[in-house]
Amino acid sequence: MASRRLDGMNSVGSCTAHSKAAGGGWPTLRPEMATTRPTKPPLQVRIRNRLRRHAEQLRRTGPRARPEKFVFIVTYGRTGSTVLQKLLNTMPGVYVAGENHGIVRGMFEAWRNAVVLRDRYGHGHQAVDDPWYGALAADPDAFAAGMRDVFLDTILKPPGGHRIIGFKEIRYLVPDLAEQLDFMAKHFAPAVFVFNRRAVAAVAKSGWWKDADHDKLTADVARFDTIVATFAAANPGSCVLLDYERWSTDPECLRPVHDMLGAPFDARMVADLLNVRLLHMQPREPDLKGRPG
Repeated sequence: MASRRLDGMNSVGSCTAHSKAAGGGWPTLRPEMATTRPTKPPLQVRIRNRLRRHAEQLRRTGPRARPEKFVFIVTYGRTGSTVLQKLLNTMPGVYVAGENHGIVRGMFEAWRNAVVLRDRYGHGHQAVDDPWYGALAADPDAFAAGMRDVFLDTILKPPGGHRIIGFKEIRYLVPDLAEQLDFMAKHFAPAVFVFNRRAVAAVAKSGWWKDADHDKLTADVARFDTIVATFAAANPGSCVLLDYERWSTDPECLRPVHDMLGAPFDARMVADLLNVRLLHMQPREPDLKGRPG
């Protein structure tokens, strides 16, 4: 038995020695045995694959169910809009998300570009060698509807069981706000707009606007107030105008919001909510060097 064990050891040794002698070193792995890190597909391929998966999911499950209506808190920075967001989320069947960094503004601008594409460059540019060839086929409203549905399915993504959904946004100090509101009213119909205003002197004192030009801020807020007042007057059945100075001290001023959304109004609950200061509105403690934390 010992002899056989030695023979086996000698055979192993002889194989190793033969491999070294033949190749000048240890034997290498065959190419099919080597493991390599998979290469990440190009960005365009990854986007195409993701869109294909999304389309397949919609084919299997169908698009997200549309709510009964949408609700938008329309305002600017430091007007108590997050308190309103919290208030609306206490209403049965209502889901109001926070800010989305102006994504719907981008949708509006993309839709407006599609309108310009069709109306300005669609007619008289049908020749195949024209730079605007194919522009007449553009369908801006279908484009807007598609953006809305993708926004709901991939950005807002509201939980199930809500009859009213929406979000609050503060990026509305723009000259063409009236056109954007018309776009939202049309493509998110039926929609409720909660316009929230505050005295510009109080807004300007906030750290949020510490680097802003005071004269420009005053003009921007005045323009916002005029636009939303005009829009609300033209659409009284879908708009509520609020003033921070009033509703922050008198809960009854918020009753019209509840009525517009078909929610019960509990004055005591609203008063309790208004008495809770939100963390982001509280002054921060200075650090050891005397700077805000």
